[in-house]
Amino acid sequence: MRNVVFYCIFVACITIIALPMPKRNHRILSTCCAVLLPVIASMHGLQASEADSLRRLLPDMDKAERLTTLETLLELSYETDDTAYQLRCANELIGEARRQHNAMEEANALAHRATIYYNNDMNDSVFAVLPADLARIRAFGLGNKHTRQVYYEIWAHIANTYVFAGQNNLAIHETMNMFDDAKNHDDSFGMGIAYGIIGTAYANLRSFDQSIDAFQKSLALLSSQDPLPPILPDTYAYFGNALNDMKAYDELQRLTYRWKEDLDRFMAQHQLMDTPIADVYLSYYHMACVQAALGQQKLEQAEEQLALARTHILTLESFHGGKWLYYTAQLNLQAGRFDKALAYNNLRLEQLATQSDQSVVVMVRQQRAEIMERLHRYEEAARLYRSIYLLNDSLNAQDTKAQLNEMNTIFQVNELEMEKERAQMRFIYIALTIIAVALGVILFFRMRSARKLQQAHAKLQTAYADLQAANEVIEQTTAAKERIESELRIARQIQMGMVPATFPTLPDLFLYASMTPAKEVGGDLYDYLFAESATDTPASRKLYFCLGDVSGKGVPASLFMSQATRLFRALAKQGLMPAEIATRLNDELTENNDNGMFVTMFIGLADLDSGHLHFCNAGHNPPVLIRNGKALFLEMEPNAPIGLWPGLDYEGEQIESIADVPMLIYTDGLNEAENKQQEQFGDDRLLELLQQTPFVSARQTIDMLKNEVEKHRDGAEPNDDLTMLCLEIKKRIVPLKPNSP
Repeated sequence: MRNVVFYCIFVACITIIALPMPKRNHRILSTCCAVLLPVIASMHGLQASEADSLRRLLPDMDKAERLTTLETLLELSYETDDTAYQLRCANELIGEARRQHNAMEEANALAHRATIYYNNDMNDSVFAVLPADLARIRAFGLGNKHTRQVYYEIWAHIANTYVFAGQNNLAIHETMNMFDDAKNHDDSFGMGIAYGIIGTAYANLRSFDQSIDAFQKSLALLSSQDPLPPILPDTYAYFGNALNDMKAYDELQRLTYRWKEDLDRFMAQHQLMDTPIADVYLSYYHMACVQAALGQQKLEQAEEQLALARTHILTLESFHGGKWLYYTAQLNLQAGRFDKALAYNNLRLEQLATQSDQSVVVMVRQQRAEIMERLHRYEEAARLYRSIYLLNDSLNAQDTKAQLNEMNTIFQVNELEMEKERAQMRFIYIALTIIAVALGVILFFRMRSARKLQQAHAKLQTAYADLQAANEVIEQTTAAKERIESELRIARQIQMGMVPATFPTLPDLFLYASMTPAKEVGGDLYDYLFAESATDTPASRKLYFCLGDVSGKGVPASLFMSQATRLFRALAKQGLMPAEIATRLNDELTENNDNGMFVTMFIGLADLDSGHLHFCNAGHNPPVLIRNGKALFLEMEPNAPIGLWPGLDYEGEQIESIADVPMLIYTDGLNEAENKQQEQFGDDRLLELLQQTPFVSARQTIDMLKNEVEKHRDGAEPNDDLTMLCLEIKKRIVPLKPNSP
C-alpha cells in the first residue's frame, strides 16, 4: 500500500513538471513540487547518495535496467534546483534510448528536456533545439496516441514561449500550424491545446471575443478526452484569468460551474482526491469564484469562497497565498473595512520585495493607493500613483494618469489651504504681539516691535514668493495641457476630413454614414466612391463602399486607419473586386507591422441598376438587412482580420439583388456600447429597433440609432468608437415603350 501511495504522488508530480505551462504560471509548478517532492522524500528517503549508488551500478546493467535506472535518476534530479544536472540526466536518457532504438522512451525523454528548457526560461534553447526534436519524433511516426500527445506538448512549449515573450503574432502563426497538423491527424488533444494557446494570445492582444471563442473550443475538445488530460485544469485557470481581465464576471461565474464538474471528474479519474496536487487545483478554482463574486459585488459569497480557498493553501508565502492576501484585502476594501484592507495589503506588499513580475507589483500598489484614498491619506495615494505610472506606462496608463491628476489636485488644494491658514495664524500672532506690546510699555518695546514687524514682513514675502511659484507651476501645467488638447483637436479635424462628409443625392440611392470617435481621435473608418470616379457624380452605375474597425483606440489606431483608407481608395479606383481589394490591403498592411495592429473590414461593390452586390467580410460584424419588415444579420463566410498574417487570399461573396432592402453596416461601438452598469446595447435590441422603426431614409435610421445608444449609455463615457453606414438601392421602374402604329 505504501508503494501505491508513493507511485500516485510521484506520477502526479512528474505530470505537473511535464505540462506545457505558460511562464506566468510557473508558480503552479513551484507550488506543486514544493508540496509533493518533500512528501516523496520523507516516504522513501531519496538522497543524493542513492543517485550516486545507482550511477556506480550502471556499467553492469543490461539494456532494460539501464533505461529504468536513467529514468529514476532523471526523476530524482527534479528534487534539486540544479538545472544543469537535470539537463545532464535528460540527455543521458535520450542517448541511451537512441542507442537502443527505443522510440517511445526517446520521445518521453525529449519531452522532459523540452519542459526543463521551457520552465527555466531557456528561450534560445527552446527555439534552437525543440524544432529538431519535433522532426525526430515525426520520423518515428505519429500513429501512436501517446507519441502524438508528447509531440504536441513539445510543440506547445514553442508556441507558449512566443506568447510570454510578447510575440503574440508569431505565437498565433506557430499555433495555427500546430492546429492544422493536429487536424490532419484527427487528434482532438492537439487541437485542444492549440485553441488554448490561441485564447491566451488573443487575450494579450485585447481581442476578447476571439479569445473567448478559442478557449471555449479548447475546453470542448479537452473535456471530451478519456481520461481527462492534466492540461485541462490549467486551461480553465487561463480562461478564468482572461475573463477576469475582461471584467466579464457573469461569464466567469458560469465558467466555474463547468470547471467544478470537470475538476471533480479529473481528480476521481487520476485518484487525486485529498492529495497536495488536489489542493493546488482547488485553490485555483476557489480564487476564480472569488474574482467573479467580487466583480458582481456579492461580498458574502466572496468571503465564503476565500475561506474555502484558505483550506487548500499550505502557506501564505506561496503563490496562492499571495493571491489570497490580495483578494482578502480587496474584499475588505469593497466592504468599507479600510483598516483591515490595509493590513492585508501590507502583508502582500512585503512578499513583493523580490518580485520580478511588474504587473503584479502594479496591481498591489494600485490596490494600496485606492485604500489610502479611502482613508483620506491623499499624499501617500499620490506618491503611489506616481510610482505606478513610472513602473508601467503602458498598463492602464490613462486610468493611472487620471487618478494621479485627481490626487495631485486634491493634494495641492489641501497644501494651499494649509499654507493660507498658516500665514493667517502667523499674521494674527504678530498682530496680537504688537497690540500686547503697545498696551504695555510702548516706548520700552518700540525697537523690539520694529524688529518683529520686519521679521513678519520677511515671512510674508517668503510665503508670497512660494505662492507665486506654485501659481507659475499651475499655469505651466495648464498651458501644456491646452497645447496637447489643441494638437489633438487638429488631429481630429484632419481625421474627420479623411472620411466623406457629403453623400450622393440620387433618386434611386439612399446613402449616409456617421463616425463618432470615443477619444479625440479614433480607429474606425468608412468610405465610398463610384467606380472610375472619386467624386459624387457617378461615371458608372457601380458604387464601392467600406467600413472598418482598427484594433485599439487613440493616435496609433488613427494612423493605421488613415493608411487603410488611403489604400482602399487607391485599389477601388483600379476596378478590383472586394475580395481582391481585401487581399491586397492585407499584403500592404502586414509589412513592418511590428505592433501587431489589424483592422476588421466590410467591403462592398453594388450595381445601382440591378441591385447586385459583391462583398468581402474581413473579420467584421455581420451587416443587418431589413427585408420585408424583418431585420436579419447577413450570413457570411469567415475571413481573418486584415493586417495579421501575410499571404492570405480573401474569399468574396455576392447577393443577387439588394434592391429595396436597406442595409446597415456598423462597428462594435454600436452593439457593445455600455452604460454605467457595464450592460451592453446588444444585438437583440439592435434588430428589434430596426424592425419596429419604419425605414424612411439612411440618415433617419442612423440618427435614430445614435439617439438610442445615447439613451442606453445614460451619461456613461463611450467605451469604443461608433461608426455606421446605411444604404438602400431603390428598384428602378423602366417605363413601357408605346406600341408602334
